[in-house]
Amino acid sequence: MEKTVKQTSEEKVLAAARKEFAEHGFDGARVDRIARTAKVNKAMIYYHFKSKEALYERIVSDLAGMIYERVVGVIAEESGPREQLYSIIHRYIETLTIVDRNMLRTMLREIAGGGKFFKKLAIPRLVLPVISKIEPILRLAQERGELRRDLDPLYTFMQIIGGIIFFNIIQIPMQGTVIEKIAFQGDYMARFESNLMNILKNGMESGGRSR
Repeated sequence: MEKTVKQTSEEKVLAAARKEFAEHGFDGARVDRIARTAKVNKAMIYYHFKSKEALYERIVSDLAGMIYERVVGVIAEESGPREQLYSIIHRYIETLTIVDRNMLRTMLREIAGGGKFFKKLAIPRLVLPVISKIEPILRLAQERGELRRDLDPLYTFMQIIGGIIFFNIIQIPMQGTVIEKIAFQGDYMARFESNLMNILKNGMESGGRSR
């Protein structure tokens, strides 16, 4: 019989906060509700986190850090730049499927609200570091003739990642609709990845059919 892992008070607060921020955004979130959901007193929240803003920043930072570590961690596992690129894309898709759905809802609200914390935390801790890793890989693949030379490495990366993020986020408003039944059932992530890889290999590789 498996043992139940008991959450610490900090873990309870973080879980409750992710739900609260997802439902109400940063401005609408209330520490009182987080305390009730976590079943801790309000003082305990301020013991772990000095303010609502500090709690929100911790959540955004944890997400950015987790994605960065998982995505960048596969680079060394492949030898060639093209293989590295495809491994990174696979890991990014895989990572977003395990991210707490509340975090995707929170990021949707964050970006719609101007992205104050995204600019402060995610760009320097995730976006720029990943770009600094990926862009040289794309350029090397171009130099070796593995990828088309007329592709812009930065835009190529942003369009690939943007498509993956959009596919995951768009599931939120699609829940309960006909589109959910059509596009988001069964092994849909595997089908999404397979289709994306076909598009990329035929559109990016120097020997691809789309020229």
